[in-house]
Amino acid sequence: GFGRREQDGMLDFLRNCPQYLANGMANGCIYILVAMGFNIIYNSTGIINLAQGEFSMFGGLFAYAFAVSAGLPLPLAVLLAVAGAALIGACMERSIIYPLRRASVLTAIIATIGASIFFKSLGRVLWPNEAYKVPEFTPGNISLPGATVPRQFFWVLGMTAIAVLLVYFFLSRTKAGRAMRACSVNRQAASLVGIDISHMSFYSFLLATALGGTAGLANAPYASYSIGLELGVKGFTAAVVGGLGNTFGAVTGGLVLGLLEDDGA
Repeated sequence: GFGRREQDGMLDFLRNCPQYLANGMANGCIYILVAMGFNIIYNSTGIINLAQGEFSMFGGLFAYAFAVSAGLPLPLAVLLAVAGAALIGACMERSIIYPLRRASVLTAIIATIGASIFFKSLGRVLWPNEAYKVPEFTPGNISLPGATVPRQFFWVLGMTAIAVLLVYFFLSRTKAGRAMRACSVNRQAASLVGIDISHMSFYSFLLATALGGTAGLANAPYASYSIGLELGVKGFTAAVVGGLGNTFGAVTGGLVLGLLEDDGA
C-alpha cells in the first residue's frame, strides 16, 4: 500500500544520504565561490554584477584552451585561466563600471546585464561546441562509506577552502582589504576619510572575477559557453540565502543550496 511505498522511499533516501551529501557539497562549493564574488562587488560598489556567472564560463573555457589547445601543463593552465578571467573582470570594471560611477546603481546593474550578453556571445563565437572536456586534476573515483566520488571532489573542496581563507586574509589583514570593508559599511564615509572608492571598485571586480574563474575550474571536467547563466543564478541565490553583502555568509548559502538541490544524480 501507500504506507509501504513511503517507507521504502524513506529507507532508500537514508541509504543514499552519503551520496547526496557528497554531491551537494561539491555543487555547494562552486556556488560559494560565485556567491562570494557577488557579495564582494556588492559591498564595494552597491552593484549586483549580473555578469558574474560568465566569469565562471571564462575560467572553464580558458582552462580548456590553455591545457588542451595550447598543451600547457595543467597547473600553469589553471593559473592562467584564473588570471584571464580576472583580467577580463578588470577590463569590464574600467570600461563599463568606472564611466558609470556617477550614474544610478540601477543603470550600472543594467550595464552588467549587457556585459553578460556580450561575454556569452563572445564565448559562443570562440568556443562554439556545446561542451569541452577539461582535464581533471586527478582522474578516477574513490569509494567512501555509502558514496562514490571523483577524486576531483577533493580538489573542489580544497580550492574552495583555500579561496575562502585567502579572501578572509585579504579583507582582514591587508590595507586594501580593510578599505574594501570600510566601503561595505559606508562608502560616503570611507571616501571622506581618504579611501579611493574607484580603486576599491577595481579591486573588488578583480577579486570577484578571479573567484568566478575558480568556480569555472571547479565545475570541470566540462565547460561550455552556456554554464554562466546557471552558475550566475545559483550563485546569486546562494548569496541571498547567506545574506546579500555578507561575504562569508556565502559559505552557508552555497552549502545550503547545494545540499537542497541535489537529487542524487
